Amino acid sequence: MVRAKKSLGQHFLVDPAVVDQIISAIDPHPGETILEIGPGEGVLTRPLIASGASIVGVELDRRLAPQLAREFAGYGNFRVIEADILSIDPAAVGLGRFALLGNLPYNITTPVMDWLLTYHDVIDRAVLMMQKEVAARVASPPGKRDRSTISVLTALYYDCRVVCTVPPSAFRPRPRVDSAVARFTRHGRSYPIDNLPRFEKFVRFCFASKRKTLLNNLNAAYPIPRDELETMIVAMFDSPTIRAEQLELESFFTLDQAVLARL
Repeated sequence: MVRAKKSLGQHFLVDPAVVDQIISAIDPHPGETILEIGPGEGVLTRPLIASGASIVGVELDRRLAPQLAREFAGYGNFRVIEADILSIDPAAVGLGRFALLGNLPYNITTPVMDWLLTYHDVIDRAVLMMQKEVAARVASPPGKRDRSTISVLTALYYDCRVVCTVPPSAFRPRPRVDSAVARFTRHGRSYPIDNLPRFEKFVRFCFASKRKTLLNNLNAAYPIPRDELETMIVAMFDSPTIRAEQLELESFFTLDQAVLARL
């Protein structure tokens, strides 16, 4: 039993029932490739290997990477890379299309989500454990208070749902908050975005202050007269007080183009 490192945000999953739910959610198939973020002590790795899928574990902990290599040395469908997942370019380590799985340290959830979106063209699906509140934001549909920038950007590439919530008792050591397992399925739909970085910046402006209306957030972000912005928003949404979390994904595209045309 390895002592968890606080510096790495480690909380080892120890609940067999949660392991079963995660494996069921990723639904591994023989011959496909699954990249596992932080295999740790191998609690998820063992059933993944047994499925017949080709497993690539990316483990940052220098104690655990060699331990995993020794334990699974007899299996031809497993290899471990000692590295930070955020430094990995899938093509550079020989990966084509793959599925992604991970029990994420809370402190890297946001950068891992950015990584997931960066490599969306080769990630067919993902199942990730994260803080419950973060999962709620990522998976939030329009009209819910949890909806945020990450909800909108994730929806560009993936359909997302929360699989289950996980109590602190499922880990060693116990975290102070509840966790949740989220599943991401790449949908393949295309959207009219000609400049993704600019669109991402626009969405972030829309959600800049959750307490403010869409009008107030955009008024603070762009050099457009307030009355023009208000006229634009009312024409689109029949309300000057609508908030960003109420918008459908397609509405962000339309509004983005309308704002751009006035700059």
